[in-house]
Parts: sequence; structure tokens; C-alpha cells
Amino acid sequence: MTVRTTADGSPLPPATDRSRGEEIDSVSPLEFRTALSNLTTAVSIIATNGTAGLAGMTCSAVCGVSDTPATMVACVNRRSAAHDIIKGNGVLCINSLPAAQKEFSQIFAGVGQVPMAERFAGSRWSTLATGAPYLKDALIAFDCELMDARDVGTHSVFIARVLATAQPASTEPLVYHRQHYATTRAL
Repeated sequence: MTVRTTADGSPLPPATDRSRGEEIDSVSPLEFRTALSNLTTAVSIIATNGTAGLAGMTCSAVCGVSDTPATMVACVNRRSAAHDIIKGNGVLCINSLPAAQKEFSQIFAGVGQVPMAERFAGSRWSTLATGAPYLKDALIAFDCELMDARDVGTHSVFIARVLATAQPASTEPLVYHRQHYATTRAL
């Protein structure tokens, strides 16, 4: 019988009582995407700049990992035009968007096919420690250097150390839920 282990070698408990050691298939991609659509996630623009070029993309798979060291994780589809540029530059800024930035999120998601240079035009962008673009009216920005990238299925999991933050906006966040933009309210 094969014993499944964690990354540090600790044994995982069995998922079910499988007497023959057979593997359990994961749910279908459609079932998984449908289930994921019920999660409410913050909407961010991940931006990078450096020797590999300037790029940015909308991302809803972003999460804090640790406060010591300050670490974030972002999951990026390997087919994204920004993927290899982020990897090549080794820096990224995660710009969490306020509710008023729905249209900006759409532009960085590729709607309207706005050229990358035009997406970063104007005075709304600046830089922090790494030189990656920081959106001045972001809800919060995490300026990071890439620590590790792990390929998992169709995506890369980017693990990044936070070198600087900016919190210019004090407003409601832009979130994504059931394939629609929304925001939050206090209960």
C-alpha cells in the first residue's frame, strides 16, 4: 500500500478506507470550476517590470501565506502572456483593487485587447521597492520578489516575499463571486 506524504515527509491520513490501495480520481474540471465559483475572492492586478518586459494581468487566486517572512502566493495560468514575464523578471506587485476598479480589472483580463503599454500609461502607476508597477489607487499593494515557482496542473504557484506595501485607498474591495464582480458590506 502506498502511503501519501506531505512535502516534509509526514504521512497523510487515508482519504477513505481503501482496502486495495486504489487512487481516488479528482472531481472533473467542470465540477471544480463550478465549485470554485462559489468562493468569494479578492480581485487583483499582478504587475511586473524588468529585463523580461512589462506585463500585468487580473488574478483572483492570491493569498497571504506567512508573516515571518512576509509572504504571498499567487496562482497564474502558464498560458497567460504575463506568466513567463513575471518569472523572468523575478518581481511582481499584487495590486488589490477597490470596488470602483471593475473596468480596470476587465482591461487587465484582456477585454478590449488593450495593448500592454497602454494599460500602464498615465499617472496612476508608480513603483515601490522592486520596480514592479504599483497602482496608486489600489486598495492595497504588495511589492514582492519571487522566491519560488511550482507548476501545478495548468498553473504556476508563485511564492513571493513582500518587500514593501502601500495602502492608499480606504474603500470597499472588488471581489469576484459566482462569475460576477461584487463588493462587501459589514454585517
